[in-house]
Amino acid sequence: MPNLLPESIGWMRPAGRLIWFSLVTIVAIVGIFLVMRRPRSGRPVTWAQAVLGATGIFALFFLCYAIVPHEWITFSDSYLKWSSDKFLFETRPVKMSYDKLRDIVTVGIYLVFFGLNLFMWVKWQQRPVATVEEPTAEEPAGTSAFGRPKVRKA
Repeated sequence: MPNLLPESIGWMRPAGRLIWFSLVTIVAIVGIFLVMRRPRSGRPVTWAQAVLGATGIFALFFLCYAIVPHEWITFSDSYLKWSSDKFLFETRPVKMSYDKLRDIVTVGIYLVFFGLNLFMWVKWQQRPVATVEEPTAEEPAGTSAFGRPKVRKA
């Protein structure tokens, strides 16, 4: 299949998975920040809400700590050809190869996601609690023929 991209953005085709997974991760993080703006309910969390939240957070952790760094390493090794025989700079006491730069960027990715992770945990726990009004019980208007209390109609 011919490459239909212009030469100036030809690097985007090999970086496609890195770009798409990074965008999905950013959209997920923005979604969590939008949900954090709402106050938490005063009611206890249901089982279904807990499972859904845990599954979503697991998916986000999987993106942040497994897929995005892996795609960066794959992109830098395969397409940028950052290997140990290619040097960023070479002075007498220090030789800095591109694979070291790749590893530094990978550690930076982990640190950014870990910092965001800690920040989001703290902000999630500090959300204000919404007040829940308990329904007031009306006094029954006597009992029915079956012995159940009647409810007054408004």
